[in-house]
Order: sequence, then C-alpha cells, then structure tokens
Amino acid sequence: MKRLIVFVLVVVLYGVGIFGGFIQDDLKVIPGDPEMGRVTALASSFTRPYYYMDGGNAGAYRPITSFSFYLNALLTGNKAWGFRLVNILLYANVCLLIFELLKKLFSKNIAFLAAMLFIVLPIHTEAVNNIVGRAEILSLGFVILAILKQEQRKWEMSAGMFLLALFSKETAIIGLPILIYLIILRKETIETKMGIISFYVLIMACYLVLRIMILGSGGLENNATMVENPLKYVTTSQRVMNAFSLVPFGIGKVFFPFQLSYDYSFNELKLMTNWFNRQVIIGIGLVLLSLGSMFTNLRKNKIWVLGQVFFWGPLIITGNFVFPIGTIFGERLWFWPSLGLVMMVVSIINRYRFIHWFHSLTIMMSVLVMVFFVGRTFVRNLNWLSQDSLFIHDASYVKESVLTQNNAAAMYMIRNDLVKGKEYLDKADTIYPKYPELMNNWGMYFLWKGDKEKSRQKFEECLIEKPGYYLCESNINLLK
Repeated sequence: MKRLIVFVLVVVLYGVGIFGGFIQDDLKVIPGDPEMGRVTALASSFTRPYYYMDGGNAGAYRPITSFSFYLNALLTGNKAWGFRLVNILLYANVCLLIFELLKKLFSKNIAFLAAMLFIVLPIHTEAVNNIVGRAEILSLGFVILAILKQEQRKWEMSAGMFLLALFSKETAIIGLPILIYLIILRKETIETKMGIISFYVLIMACYLVLRIMILGSGGLENNATMVENPLKYVTTSQRVMNAFSLVPFGIGKVFFPFQLSYDYSFNELKLMTNWFNRQVIIGIGLVLLSLGSMFTNLRKNKIWVLGQVFFWGPLIITGNFVFPIGTIFGERLWFWPSLGLVMMVVSIINRYRFIHWFHSLTIMMSVLVMVFFVGRTFVRNLNWLSQDSLFIHDASYVKESVLTQNNAAAMYMIRNDLVKGKEYLDKADTIYPKYPELMNNWGMYFLWKGDKEKSRQKFEECLIEKPGYYLCESNINLLK
C-alpha cells in the first residue's frame, strides 16, 4: 500500500507537466538533434558525445541518457509530452527505490516518511520538468539499484547498475565510494570484498577510458561564459570561497523554496570577496562539522554516513570546488544532495523519536511542511509548463540576471509586444551589455522595428563577441 501511495503521489503532483513544452536545453537536446526519432540513433548514442551545443562538443558523455531520449522519441514521437511523461515515471521509480533502500536502514514507517519528504521537495521541479534533468534522475536511480543489488549479493548486477549510472551522468562517480564503503561493512571474506571492490574500480576505469576515447580533449573543456559561470574567471581561492558560500544557499533552497529560479547566473548571485563573509564561514563550518560527524559514525550510524556522502559527494563535482563547471548554481544539481539532506534529517528523527514530545512535534511539523511543499511544488510545476510562463514569471524577482531579463524580453517580442520587450532589453543592457544572446535580441528588436542598419550593427557586435555564433549568423542573413 505504501509503495502505491508513493507512486500515485508523484503522478498526481507532477502529472500536469505532460501538458508542458520544451524549455531551454531541451530545445537543443530533443528537437535540435537531427538524429531524434531515428532507429540508428540508438546505437550511435554510445559512440558520440551527449549532445552538441552551438555545433561544438558539450564536454559530456551520457549514452544511457541519450539512448533513453532516442527510444522515447521512437515510442511516443518527438512531442514534449512523451518525454515529460517518462521523466515523471522515472522520478516515481527513483522515489520507490529510495523507499526500498531506506526500509533496509529504518523501520518501514520512517522510510515511508523519508520517501514522502523526498517526493514533495519543490527544488526537484527542475529535474523532473526540464527534460534534460533526466540525467540526474537516471544516475541516482541506477546507483540506488547498485546498492540494492549489492545488498542481495548480486555482485555482477550491482556492478552493471553502477556502469549504467556512470553512462547516465558523471555525478555517478560518487557511487564508487558509497559501494566500497558498504561492501567493507558487509560480513564477507577479505577475498570476496577485495574482489568486488576491484570489480567496481575496473568498471570505473573502463568508463573513464571510454569517455576519453569518445570526447578526446573536449571532455576536459569548459566553454562556460562569464554569464553562465563567473567562477571560471576568478582565482582558485575566490572560486573555492564562493563554493563554500553556496552550500548554505543551496540548503536554503531545499527547505525554504520561496523563490525558486531556473537561473542563478552572472550578477544574480553576488560573488564573495572575503573569507570572513558570514555565508563563507557557515559553509566552511558545515564542511568541518560534517567531516567530524561522518568519521565518528563510520561504523555506528551507516545511514548518517550515507547521507553525508550523497550530500557532499555530488557537490564536490558540481559545486565548483575542484574545478569550474558550466554553471555557478543550478537547482537540478541539488537532486542528489537533497537525498543526502533527507537521509540526515530522518536519521535525527529516528534517533530521538523515543522522546515523546519530540515524536509528537515531529509528526505535526512533518505534516505542515509536506502540505506546504505539495502546494509549492504544484504551483512551480505550472511555471515550468512553457518557456513563456517560466521566463516571464522568474523575471519578476530574478532582477539582477542579464540572462533572465533577456529571456523575458524574448518572450514579449515573440508575443509581438515590442514595448514590453524593449523594457526588459534595457534592463538586461544595464547588467551586462556584451552578452551575445542580448545583442542578438537587440538585433531582432530593431529588425522588427524596421531599422535594418541598427539590426545589422547588433548582429555584427554579437559575432565579434562570440565568433561563429549560429543565432547571430543565421539572423544576419535575414538582412541580405
């Protein structure tokens, strides 16, 4: 019965999403892929990069995610509803897998509470509604399956699931220390443990070699612009300092999701310049506290350790700690860490539930929090139905981002509301006038106003700033 409730809650909560369209990177990955809908693409997904952005290597190898998109297109067509439906069903299955995993660590009721909390977290709306968020869902699902198969002593299947997780998204690398930690705790012979660990390491090595073969030097490139990730353009010290500051920011977005956004790019998140900034100090404090609590609980509290690894592991990669990635912050990048937070919260609840007042307070607070999260998630799903609704809605409070203001301008111009469009173009221009997409939109604005000279000037400025940019190149041809 509890499994059915988990599945139905996901479908009811996210079902409205099937009426939505393609948004942001979805347009490049699905309708922008000429192979989408072809049977031959199923095989080619294993021999090419994840997708190509502006004709170049995206720097990612995710064949299982690509394969799922191609299979999706063959089964449901190239319309957005089919891809969104599959994302919802995959999310439901991941939530069921989380329930199964936690049942082995807690009582069934506590595991159910954790699964329900994970389901309703509003920060997950991006991973589920943004079709490219499937990479997060698949990678986490396969890692959990690898853990469950290890628990059943099905070593080969566990290793196979780990490989599929790696083929879904690079974040699954975090599965290796998790699987090694769990096998060390098992009551197996030393020979068995070493053999299984060697198998997991071999799987990882094969994946890395294959990734290098497919991507070449492109697998190490970072093509992020100043707008997408300003941390790429600061010193290592400043980047790490800001990475620490974004940890409490992300936790706040998980548990206090009042103003969620698809964009946290240049200027929206103010860069820290001082190690004594409050957010930086809190971030460092959380790291130290986590490390201390994890090492003191390595054998005594397995769920607490797993929660810490699920939380910090992905953030080491996606949080710009080790190297700058393609974005400064993203809600879908907190899909894995949110599971770690849920596991830690439930671990605390489980530890102190024998105290009567704590148990009663927990039940009451859990109900109130979940009711709020359900409402917030449903409303946020409505924002994600189209680019128009998402871009214009978020621009009302994401006012310091050139990307958000520029996207809102584009939506108004598509509506043929050039007055409103210019208002947002002007706002974006005051933030970062050299943004190529902004220059392109200015070019389109002047074109639609009938001023071809100014239109050409903006497209040429765009190509100077970003040589070969396909949008500006194609649009300047409209003037010939």
